[in-house]
Amino acid sequence: MLLVGFAIFFCGCAGDWAVKSGPEERPGRKPRNMPLVYIIILNYRNYIDTISCVRSIEAIRYPNCHVVIVDNHSDNESEAILRQELTQYRVVQAGRNGGYAQGNNVGIRMALEEGADYVLLLNNDTKIEPDFLSILVSYAEQDPTAGVLGPMIVTEDGHIDRTCARRRPPLADYFWRVGPGRWFAPDNRWVRAHHYQHEYDFGEIAAVDVISGSCMLLRADLLREIGLLDENTFLYLEEFILHEKLRDTKYRTVIVPSSRIVHRKGRSISTIPPYKNVFASLASLNYYLRRYRRVGALLRALVLTSGALYRIPGLVKSLLRPGRREVRESQSFS
Repeated sequence: MLLVGFAIFFCGCAGDWAVKSGPEERPGRKPRNMPLVYIIILNYRNYIDTISCVRSIEAIRYPNCHVVIVDNHSDNESEAILRQELTQYRVVQAGRNGGYAQGNNVGIRMALEEGADYVLLLNNDTKIEPDFLSILVSYAEQDPTAGVLGPMIVTEDGHIDRTCARRRPPLADYFWRVGPGRWFAPDNRWVRAHHYQHEYDFGEIAAVDVISGSCMLLRADLLREIGLLDENTFLYLEEFILHEKLRDTKYRTVIVPSSRIVHRKGRSISTIPPYKNVFASLASLNYYLRRYRRVGALLRALVLTSGALYRIPGLVKSLLRPGRREVRESQSFS
């Protein structure tokens, strides 16, 4: 395991892997003068949470939106059950499990082809509040520079999940925040800075570097300018890559805290074995640092080795205690 970081680096490097009163299914613009929003929900083996998420969307107060459920080539009965239980919604098959970006891109392409003004990427382990989308779209319409928008995200016990507002990580982060340095100083300044602690209290709308990938409203014009999600990562860091692509545009990322959802964190990846999560996070980090941050080979190898070391305790615990959500959350570099 100590050599996992180097293994990922030399393989990539390995980063090149690759209806009720709710929303309607069919495309079209009604009512008039309201932007058309496509809500994309990705499912992989976890049809129970997907159905629960869609049922919560049925209470939404934004009338001009359509839900598309993308099954990411689940190897269980997910697709059949989703088609049976969610007959008023479109369920499409990705054809292969190429990861988060590839699966969501199936829905994004459909949305853009059918004239969407905005695309909302929503994790299936979320529960929405009825006005969350109206609030996001309302602000987006007022601010044409807002290309990526996110709500305030809270946990099931009501605490703010600070991953919904994050800073672009300096390289020191990969030792002090998500590396062995955190063992010696758990609440160090890199941890605090990454989450805007003592700088942002979620009391007002703010421009941030990165929001949570569990709920992102993307402007269609932005997607047409920068392209779809980068499919060279299987899992993790998609929102950080999105930030890098935004840096050369007029658009910015905005958090709108009056919009709010609940994220049952970790459930969307609970169907993936822990060791695959670790490997995916290291591979994504290698690709992100090489392609978007232009980090050299030696430094990347050191960062990946540091990350592999930091994940050993969490990986061991997850193997001994399968399903522990807090263990799985420690496996990403977000």
